[in-house]
Amino acid sequence: MAPPPNPTTNHTTALGFPGQGGDWRAAVATLVAHPDHALVTALADRLGTDRWDTLDGLDTRNAQPAIYVSGLIGAPATDPPAEVVAAIGHSLGEITASAWAGAIDPLAGLDLTVVRGRLGHDLHEARPGAMAAINRWDAAEVEWLRRRILGNAPGILDIAVTNSATQLVLSGDTALVQRAIEVANEQGAVARLLPIGGAYHSPLMAPAVERFAQLAAAAVIADPRVPVVCSTSRRAHTSGAELADVVVRSLVLPVDWPAAVQVAADLGATRLVEAGPGDTLGRLARFLPALEVAAP
Repeated sequence: MAPPPNPTTNHTTALGFPGQGGDWRAAVATLVAHPDHALVTALADRLGTDRWDTLDGLDTRNAQPAIYVSGLIGAPATDPPAEVVAAIGHSLGEITASAWAGAIDPLAGLDLTVVRGRLGHDLHEARPGAMAAINRWDAAEVEWLRRRILGNAPGILDIAVTNSATQLVLSGDTALVQRAIEVANEQGAVARLLPIGGAYHSPLMAPAVERFAQLAAAAVIADPRVPVVCSTSRRAHTSGAELADVVVRSLVLPVDWPAAVQVAADLGATRLVEAGPGDTLGRLARFLPALEVAAP
């Protein structure tokens, strides 16, 4: 694994783990660079190949376990460095953060992400769902858009993610998400479809909860060594049992990244260091004043 961030006398660190929005190409590069790592060989076994460049990074069955494994490989090794006061997870990254902090067995966490990706894929096949980022509008404007869309065509369309004051994500039935993108772009926002097959953080994921809960409970082996801040609970967790519940609820509940970053700051963190893959969280954190963003 990569060496920990250099400690300083002026900073304490929140170590960040991205969700499926993590950089797919960066994830592949990490896997290629560590072919003999135990988690990489286990991932190859689960996915049936180690030819990472042939996999579809838009498929949740590939992306979620690959981002989990590459995130753990890119993080500081085993015992948390003294300056790390919290591990913070964005969506899927809640599982990675919990595994890095010792609450979830790493191989069990891999299996958990494999199942999470498959459940999302299967639910998407049964009832197509999608997610769209809406930029330049605040929460009130996105909510106004959401209600107007639902008033004309009932279904599921929820605010699933708040990344900053002017970047939110809608999740729900594919036709409604596509209509929301059209209307938002016509009316001055910048909206785009996210490369995710499924409507995560919406009620469309509710049918997966019962099965996922059983696996999550079995994956948790201890309390975390440092608090784990989860973007869906907006809290810091020091109990493994709590984390088992939180990562299940995360399938359906919305992400509030600014609130999670503030929780980490309240714990004493002064900077966010992203474990990766890529720098998605770092780019998001630049819009949030609570923490300085530092390179790993």
